Amino acid sequence: MRGRKKKVRLWGGLLLLLWLCPLSAAWAAAEALRIVSANLCADRLLLSLVERERVLAVSQFAAEPALSTVVRQAQGVPSNQGDLEELVALRPDLVLLGALQASTTGKMLQQMGIAVFIVAQAETLEQVRHGMRTLAQRLGAQARAEALLADMDRRLQALAQQAARRTHTVRAVVYQAGGWSSGQGTLSDALFNHLHIRNVAGDLQGFGALPLENLVAANPDWIIVESMVEEGNSIAGELLRHPVLKRSGMRFVHIPMRLWACPDTALVDAAELMSGQISEAVKK
Repeated sequence: MRGRKKKVRLWGGLLLLLWLCPLSAAWAAAEALRIVSANLCADRLLLSLVERERVLAVSQFAAEPALSTVVRQAQGVPSNQGDLEELVALRPDLVLLGALQASTTGKMLQQMGIAVFIVAQAETLEQVRHGMRTLAQRLGAQARAEALLADMDRRLQALAQQAARRTHTVRAVVYQAGGWSSGQGTLSDALFNHLHIRNVAGDLQGFGALPLENLVAANPDWIIVESMVEEGNSIAGELLRHPVLKRSGMRFVHIPMRLWACPDTALVDAAELMSGQISEAVKK
């Protein structure tokens, strides 16, 4: 009987140990990570998900107000320019890179035994959610990611409900310097769809040229202009001053570039800005 009790206690202890080990390993990995980001979008995700003490360095763009949503969090954090030697010298446990860096810097870092996480580009809101959750799992920051996503989804749902009450079709287009626009497979198009806005450049696949004469012929209700600063930069000003567009009666919405430059929760700020200006104009 005593032997049997000892075996039961032994097995119980082993089972408890086996249950705790994965959790302990996960906690240790999460706490020990010395993380470096060498990409703007990675900066934004990283600084929104983890404590600053875990971040060794971020890209030089993290402190740029026109591009970054984490300027405050980036204060005091060393910056890097993404050079291989610079990244290796930091002795990180994990380096976050963008998709365009994967085959070059990412590959060389991995060959040196340094872990790399690639922040993927996104074309849909669901891909944004998936990307955040995947990174959060790697960082041990799942709870923080879920809180951010829940807030984003709550606000997006409110915007969709408001848009569904409109009695007319809103037609809009993103128009950038050089006549570039955003068609299918872009985050701006995903936001248009969510807000029940018809994208007059919807025939484009991804980003493509939209000649001015085609834009005028399409006659959208709204032209969405990316601005480097809140007041609108020189590019936006040139569009506003173009005589053809001034005569057309089309209206403009300025979206700060930082709000939809990356696949993160700042997209809902862009959506609220668009929806708010359109709704206010409809009331007048």
